[in-house]
Amino acid sequence: MRKLLGFSLVILTVFMANVAMADDMELLVRVAKENSKWVSFITSDAKEFDVTLYAADEEVLYQDRIKTVGNKFQTYDLSSLPLGTYQLKMESESKEITYQIEINEENAVLSQPTVVEFKRPVFLKEDNLITLDLNGACAGPVEVLIYNEYNEKLHEEVYGENTKVSKKFDVSKTTSRELTFLVRSAGQEYSETIKL
Repeated sequence: MRKLLGFSLVILTVFMANVAMADDMELLVRVAKENSKWVSFITSDAKEFDVTLYAADEEVLYQDRIKTVGNKFQTYDLSSLPLGTYQLKMESESKEITYQIEINEENAVLSQPTVVEFKRPVFLKEDNLITLDLNGACAGPVEVLIYNEYNEKLHEEVYGENTKVSKKFDVSKTTSRELTFLVRSAGQEYSETIKL
């Protein structure tokens, strides 16, 4: 993972102010202490998400993939950044949350978040059965391809216009250790690798 700017990552337990919360969010971003340039985020349960900080010209200054197990609290010290406007983007499987951060002489000011929810196909593995639920995420014909760990195509099927398709795959007879499902529709592509 690229870390292009030497941020100080500090784990703190301090009183928080200036809260910016994304609707029913599992993710909470705050400015730590009044008149500071420290930005904290808190997660409330196990999640995996990407954190990216952009400069005004959309240059990536910091990027990391965060995996949490239960509550997680992290603080980033932004005091080494020049004064100006930045964008903090946090993306999980189901949503993208974007904050504008204005760094001035005294502190960092956080905007209210912009939240974009994603509809993605859902995969569920129970014993030797994998269920693919398109979850209304696809428009038009849907192509489903399945590859093994050697990138050999094991299955290919195209479904019609029905985006509510739910398909079950029996994997009890495969010798593969993992399968990658590739779902294509209307110029979009989703993939999921499932260990067997």
